[in-house]
Amino acid sequence: MKHSTKEEREQRIEQLRGEIAEGVEKLRDSDEWKRYLDYVGRFHRYSWNNILLIMHQSHGTASLVAGFSQWKERGRMVRKGEHGMKILGYSSRLVRDEDGNPKTDEDGNPIHKVWYPIVTVFDVKQTTPIEPDTDPIEKVHAKPLEGEDEHNITERMREWLESQGWTVSVEPLADSELKGYSVMDGTRRIVLNQANSPAQNAKTILHETAHTLLHQTLPDGEYGKHRGIYETEAESVAYIAAKWAGLDTKQYSISYVNGWSGGSAELIKQTAEHVRQAADTIITALETSRDQ
Repeated sequence: MKHSTKEEREQRIEQLRGEIAEGVEKLRDSDEWKRYLDYVGRFHRYSWNNILLIMHQSHGTASLVAGFSQWKERGRMVRKGEHGMKILGYSSRLVRDEDGNPKTDEDGNPIHKVWYPIVTVFDVKQTTPIEPDTDPIEKVHAKPLEGEDEHNITERMREWLESQGWTVSVEPLADSELKGYSVMDGTRRIVLNQANSPAQNAKTILHETAHTLLHQTLPDGEYGKHRGIYETEAESVAYIAAKWAGLDTKQYSISYVNGWSGGSAELIKQTAEHVRQAADTIITALETSRDQ
């Protein structure tokens, strides 16, 4: 197969990146997406300490969390037998004197007693909709890809990754919705979910490869603080590289990018250079492997 020129690759990558932004705009402007964003916006915003607790207890897989009653108010029920995550809550009460009058400080402001009880929260993956037909999360959730890996993307990327010092394995994962993950410590591993379809594995290995190219040198804690940006970058790269190789992942990738970018086309524009560089590296690897 004749290799594309650098200029051809750059033009095509920019065209495909534009498809993502266009898809985000369309979904963001839809009634369902607006409803979803409104739904998400009504959830409590957690402190950085609680974000760390959630990330640790969920092994980085939690995306939208709330307490048992909060989920019920929003039309979802925590599944029986699910174990929640422990975080620090916030409570306060007005301090009163013996006569029941509010006590005040030297500036005349009411004094409140504050404490931080331990509370339990659950991720959206631990819940089910009470009425599926009206649930905004179900309607915009990225649906797994089905079908075959007709262009042998998974094996071609596996060979390239192994040449770069990575190992790739397919394993059963406890979280059935987790498509795969990468371990960027000294072991340098990529794991794909055994439950994935071949097409989903092809898309996922591209996504995780993008992470290895873009994010393995991030400082400790950086990924958690800006996870939406990094997931937007990785999935944008996966969409572009997959489309280049002949696999259209739009039905999955657009919703995925939307979810992590918060529907922000501006964020997608800001990630353009990182996406271009990683996509170019992966496309070059795919073209080289096809020639062999």
